[in-house]
Amino acid sequence: MQLDDLLADGTIGNALPVADAPRIARWMRIAAALRAELDAGRHPPGTRLPNESALAERFGVNRHTLRQAVQRLALEGRVRIEQGRGTFVRELVLDYALQRRTRMTENLASAGERARRELLSSSVAEAGEWASALGIAPRAQVEVLRSRAVVRGRPIGLSTTVYPAARLAGVADAFRATGSITAALARLGVHDYVRARSTVSCRLPTREEADALARAAGEPVLVVGFASTDRDGVPVEAGRTLFAADAVQLVVEHGA
Repeated sequence: MQLDDLLADGTIGNALPVADAPRIARWMRIAAALRAELDAGRHPPGTRLPNESALAERFGVNRHTLRQAVQRLALEGRVRIEQGRGTFVRELVLDYALQRRTRMTENLASAGERARRELLSSSVAEAGEWASALGIAPRAQVEVLRSRAVVRGRPIGLSTTVYPAARLAGVADAFRATGSITAALARLGVHDYVRARSTVSCRLPTREEADALARAAGEPVLVVGFASTDRDGVPVEAGRTLFAADAVQLVVEHGA
């Protein structure tokens, strides 16, 4: 498919407005098309891209123009170029900072990445094991949200977050409407919150967890348990996030 055809049928997507395309250098338009494919997971980490000749023919450009596009992706850390072997999609390794104001979207944005947060399920249950962290009775009602974070088409995090229903009833609906935990809590009157505690461990995932993270059950996950409070120190959130250990490294920022 020629580059102009990609632009015409919207293949490049939101990364490049079609109306602006004619004013942008061809190699930049090719880089945008390839970047969109990487974001969509069409080329998994570790795989080799088609060779220069094949890509140049696909986009209807010479190899020099194609090479400029690939070099841009290499500078962005999306691919690595190995002389004599080809161009490979880089493994996704993200720094995830554990600090007082830990926010997944902000964390990944600082690394130049965009995460898509998917709500897998929600329910109302008794607080049980979460009661102490939330400062409520074990039989008090909580809303439980189960979500997944996806970067470049790859699941990197699986979260279970719990909120006291007496104060934050409707948090699941607010999350569906906003796509953001922070925005959902703001709708319910919690305009800022901070981590009171984070604990880190490592274990093997269950079969269900492994399937949700699209990884083998024998590959370990990092487990971050957490509790958060509002500005007045009142607990508003507790939960745990499982991270794919080969995609995320946790960074503790002292004093942050």
